[in-house]
Amino acid sequence: MINPTVQVRKIESYDLPALEEAVASYFASVKGFKISRCKRVFIKPNALGAYPPERAVTTHPIVLEAIIRYFVDRKKEVWMGDSPGGAVNVAKVWDTCGFSELAERYPIKVINLSTEGFRELNYRGTSVKISEVLWKCGVVINVAKYKTHSLTAFTGALKNLYGLIPGMVKTDYHRQYPDTIAFANLLLALFALTRNRITYNFIDGIVGMDGAGPSAGTPRNFGLFLGSNSIAALDYIAAKMLGFKMDDVPYLRAALHLEGILPSRIKVPTSFQHYRIPHADIRVVKLRKETLKYVPSVARHVFKRVFDFYPIVSNRCKQCGICVKSCPVQAISWAEGDIPFVHKELCIKCMCCHEMCPHKAIDIHKSFIARLVM
Repeated sequence: MINPTVQVRKIESYDLPALEEAVASYFASVKGFKISRCKRVFIKPNALGAYPPERAVTTHPIVLEAIIRYFVDRKKEVWMGDSPGGAVNVAKVWDTCGFSELAERYPIKVINLSTEGFRELNYRGTSVKISEVLWKCGVVINVAKYKTHSLTAFTGALKNLYGLIPGMVKTDYHRQYPDTIAFANLLLALFALTRNRITYNFIDGIVGMDGAGPSAGTPRNFGLFLGSNSIAALDYIAAKMLGFKMDDVPYLRAALHLEGILPSRIKVPTSFQHYRIPHADIRVVKLRKETLKYVPSVARHVFKRVFDFYPIVSNRCKQCGICVKSCPVQAISWAEGDIPFVHKELCIKCMCCHEMCPHKAIDIHKSFIARLVM
């Protein structure tokens, strides 16, 4: 794929007819789209946790409805599902995200990828467990949410593939790959192992998220609906529109290289060639890495000690215990008769607790230097 196309439309609200028209148009633009030959379609949304659609954490159900209607109209068997993060109640996730209601109105099967078996594959020495569902469906549609991300700066189509890893295995991978670069390399291995199975990708950016994403940021009306059969090209354009540079997103350059794509060759509609989302807040997920980049290597060890941050549980805590169950290194425990406590000396700063808390009760404590920068 040398000259991929990224489709972009301005859609200001979750209007089903407008989305249906866009979905059909995007699919029609893909040469050799294999819908006519397939029997079963799998739709992979972002279902991070039990968040209502207005929180802009998960893929909006009306976007999914437009895609479902396209395939149901063509008499296809439709599966839809994800493997939500941490130790959450999956039935509650389906209900809160609006997926159960879709399953009541359309002949679709909503599945938990954690219970469908997996294959363990290897890419250049990195072993990844991937849901067996990926090989059970002839067409796979990846439907991401447009958000900032505390660990990877940006989350789009490639990061959405992480939900193909079953259940608590994802949590264990955060333990094995705790820092940004190590985790990015895991994502690249996952991308390399799955990209030929992904038929098409959408990003729901009608209402997206900036600030401290992917779950504690600010919902923002970006008014954008994007699509492409190239994951890397789609993420490059979406990240650029948010204001990120290539190397701000740690896996982006390598993903484009893996697909043989030059950024200058990516085709986008003329009106979006130089488009930037107005006033998007990406500072909190970007400045730490940029600051470290300009610190001399001999001084980085000292700088990292004074430039410190770690999660703490605030008094907004509802004592649901999801942070305790989701921590991959058991660095969070119950304080007797009180809210959970983060043991700083054990914390690997993967931010799983921050990502999974449904109540925005995890704050990030910052040292004086960190507060100046972030």
